[in-house]
Amino acid sequence: MSSAIYYSQNAFRVDKFKTYGRQVAGNDFLQAYCKSNECSQFWVYAKTTKEAEDFKNFVQSNGINKDIKFINFKNTAGLKEPGLLFFPGPDIGELSRNRSFFTTDSWSICGVTHTTSSSRVMKSIESIVTSPLTPWDALICTSKSVKSNVLKIIEITENNLRHKIGAKSFIRPELPVIPLGIDTSKFNFSDHDKTNARIKLGIQNDEIVVLYLGRLSFHAKANPFPMYKALENTKHQTKRKIVLIECGWYENNQLKDAFSKSAKYLCPSIRLLRVDGNDHEIKNNSLAAADIFCSLSDNIQETFGITPIEAMASGLPCVVSDWNGYKDTIRDGIDGFRIPSLMPAEGYGNDLAFRYALEIDNYDMYIGHTSNLISIDINRTTSAFTQLVNSQKLRNKMGDTAKQRCKDEYDWNNIINKYTNLWNNLHQIRKGSTDKFSYYKSADRLDPFLSFSKYSTNKLTDNKIISIRSQANNNFEQKLKELKELFMINYASYVIPDEKFLIRFLDDISKNRKTIEEIKNSYQELNYAYLIRAIIWLYKFD
Repeated sequence: MSSAIYYSQNAFRVDKFKTYGRQVAGNDFLQAYCKSNECSQFWVYAKTTKEAEDFKNFVQSNGINKDIKFINFKNTAGLKEPGLLFFPGPDIGELSRNRSFFTTDSWSICGVTHTTSSSRVMKSIESIVTSPLTPWDALICTSKSVKSNVLKIIEITENNLRHKIGAKSFIRPELPVIPLGIDTSKFNFSDHDKTNARIKLGIQNDEIVVLYLGRLSFHAKANPFPMYKALENTKHQTKRKIVLIECGWYENNQLKDAFSKSAKYLCPSIRLLRVDGNDHEIKNNSLAAADIFCSLSDNIQETFGITPIEAMASGLPCVVSDWNGYKDTIRDGIDGFRIPSLMPAEGYGNDLAFRYALEIDNYDMYIGHTSNLISIDINRTTSAFTQLVNSQKLRNKMGDTAKQRCKDEYDWNNIINKYTNLWNNLHQIRKGSTDKFSYYKSADRLDPFLSFSKYSTNKLTDNKIISIRSQANNNFEQKLKELKELFMINYASYVIPDEKFLIRFLDDISKNRKTIEEIKNSYQELNYAYLIRAIIWLYKFD
């Protein structure tokens, strides 16, 4: 079915110097969307013409030449035509409040989760309960684990309202689990590619290469302690030469220095290569040169994990933590090994939430403190590495099954079909519904003349009589021109009435006094709100 993309460069363009997973996922999604969309035209919903043009360039750079319709924020009602708006984030509650200026069945809204641990995102999920979201809206959860997190926030919010106001029923959007995807064809490395990659990186034939791929951040992605320690143990147990490639980037030199010092202390027997993960060629060479992939995520910021499926597509056996989205992607003992993780039971982290809520800790410290209380089994990691280092047969077997699984489950061609099926289902629910949820008013963005209705002395009502002041329309055109030159008036150009209408209106009432009701009947082609506002504008600046 047709759909509009809420386009923002920050969501779909990959930063060349700081590669973030959500941008990689957004970029790959949009490429797949463009290539698979069978509609004769695309719709883009964006705040600025510049961003709409960037969307157009993106589409054309992928060899797609279709008509692109730009819906700007001023013309939000235009979303009725495509019938669905896809937003590259979880804040669908805010978008539903914007939609409430129209009827709620005007279009569907579909968002997707990425990181859900920040206060801003958790508040946006909390707002799902009180926003005018409907059964024909959806928030795609990229893993079963993140869905459980989303449901906890929603359920606790609903329970709060049950206790406070006796609420009994709640309307939720759809919460399907649809993973992120990749273009698996980009990771088909030949034997020649692998040999050349090892030569370029200076890898010897008798060296086993373990690859970590992604942002290098011990507090926000994965603490390397268990990986370093397990590799050192494996080196001593197997007596094999092991090279660790850390292909990624650091937020700052302090983090870079911390990784370097920790590695020297924890795995001095491991040859370490640190390469720039922002460089596409270097990233591909690292994947092609590797024998084993490792990512021991221990962070609540992680929700899915793109790099393990890139490794799977490259035919690498994966050693990953049994954590969040990795639980869905890597089958333990088949595509690699999932290493058990351990965390405190609920009730033992209220102080961490408190410190974050009161801004004693910033977001980085909140997730860092939490991460330090999540443990990955080092002995099991050592065992996994040892088995894979000692057996090329096992590496090949797990790598082959991982590659096939990735092609079957995580190629964007398959994932986009799941999006399309979801959107078609939302369309059917919307078209079949008789409830427009028209009761809803967003209390933080009411008509100001409703919110502040008690502020004024009087209101312009239908029985008010309008007449022209003596000589008020003499040289009115000149007077209007002079008024419009005053910045204190022209700054609000949006509410200045049309000049031709004002001249016609003044001429009309100069002949006869009229009530507002009579004026309405005379100008039925005009919006009533426009008419009333024009009269008050004249009264203000006469």
